[in-house]
Amino acid sequence: MNRHHLLLALLAAVAAPAAFAAEPPFGPADPTIRDASRLDPKRPIAAEMQASVPDGFTAAAVGDLIISRPLSQQAESMPAFAKVLEILRGTDVTFGNLETTIFDPRTFTGSPYSWDGDWTNASLPAVAHDLKSMGFDIVGRANNHSLDWGLEGMRETSRWLDAAGIPHAGTGDTHGIARAPAYFESPAGRIAVVSFASTFRPTSNSLPRAPTAPGRPGLSALHLQETLLAPRPAIKAIAQVQCALHGVNCKDVPKQGSLFGTQYREADRYSREHAMDPEDLREIYAAIRAAQLNADFVIAAIHAHECSTGCDDSGSPRGAANFLKELARGAVDSGADVFVTTGNHNLGPVEIYNSPARGKRPIFYGLGNFFWSDVQELLPHDLFARNRGLLENTWVYPGRVTEYDLTAPLNTGSFANAFTFQTVIAEVRFAGGELAEIVLHPVELGYGDRLTTSGTPRLVSNEARAREILGQIVDETARFGLPQLGLRMSGVRGVVVPEH
Repeated sequence: MNRHHLLLALLAAVAAPAAFAAEPPFGPADPTIRDASRLDPKRPIAAEMQASVPDGFTAAAVGDLIISRPLSQQAESMPAFAKVLEILRGTDVTFGNLETTIFDPRTFTGSPYSWDGDWTNASLPAVAHDLKSMGFDIVGRANNHSLDWGLEGMRETSRWLDAAGIPHAGTGDTHGIARAPAYFESPAGRIAVVSFASTFRPTSNSLPRAPTAPGRPGLSALHLQETLLAPRPAIKAIAQVQCALHGVNCKDVPKQGSLFGTQYREADRYSREHAMDPEDLREIYAAIRAAQLNADFVIAAIHAHECSTGCDDSGSPRGAANFLKELARGAVDSGADVFVTTGNHNLGPVEIYNSPARGKRPIFYGLGNFFWSDVQELLPHDLFARNRGLLENTWVYPGRVTEYDLTAPLNTGSFANAFTFQTVIAEVRFAGGELAEIVLHPVELGYGDRLTTSGTPRLVSNEARAREILGQIVDETARFGLPQLGLRMSGVRGVVVPEH
């Protein structure tokens, strides 16, 4: 290269950023064009970052699939469940969060790894094919139950899902595979899912290789640093505890600090805030961008138990965590066409986010439960041992209890609420690459039924009950500080049409 060409190249390198600064970036994952002459004008990145599904394309998303055995056969005797299956099978793609491990207990060589007194969810192998027959096309797997049965259980689940033809994302034998999108090859286009979790059992998250250490299999994780926000009187009480235990904060009440490993800070009202790990966030956004560049439509999904309000009240719905706003909007900007949150076991807010570069996209901040199986027959010894006191207070002869005799009082302490058994099928329709409509189908899971039918979804046909369920979404949306949803009733369905 002669001096003249070198000078021109240097001038181009300096001038190029300014020339393209006016273009809206495609979210935090966008590497940003420096020199457009190096890109094929017939294959612009902007076109690849838009949904390219046909007009009328529909996607359905539901909440947690806590399912232990095949259920589709119940549709013959449960017409309302049959109507649910009609919706699931009638869309171009149906997605759910698989919160269980699939394996054959007769041949399984792994072991249970319960955490924090939680159930070790388990499903029979036939569940995989049953989910496929019910209409589930693709699932997310990153959640706090991903490794209930160790790496062996994670791998067995993959094997059964693969055999059933259900693509899955969010776990893997390497960090890269856990982060990577999964793809469903639909007649209406290539559909991608990126799955990750902010709530997970310690050491169940995948790790990349380090300079001298190998990586680790596991789930795709988003690490958080949680801070408790509390009014001045509560901070003063914390300071008194610190003074009594550690001899600190005896004279002055601090504005912030740490007690028993929990960060706290003074605020006007009780809440919690969460700081996202920047490296995790960068990798997740990169996976979403890669998904959009390699697919026609992208679903991003997080499993998060974190909350902002109602965190310590089992009798009321838990408010979605505030960090989800930044996370979800950044995911949409980076390439997601639908953002789905599960984990809090109740319905949450809904937002139609108008992305500067990608247009209006739906964000679901909580889809609750979709299957809720209390038929769990493989509970480990340590779950019984951890709850000896509860069993002794509940039963005259605690040594005689079965798995459900333990589950029953545990459920009463956390899930004895109608809203735990109320949810929706969120169906979105696209036209011209833009969100055209959201249809929310109210669903109940049979709270109070016998165990063999309780937890099976059934479509609501009573308008008053439908309004009650959808009202939870409207209320949570307002409480989350989002714009009014503009939901209207169409029979027993809720319909939201974006403003243009």
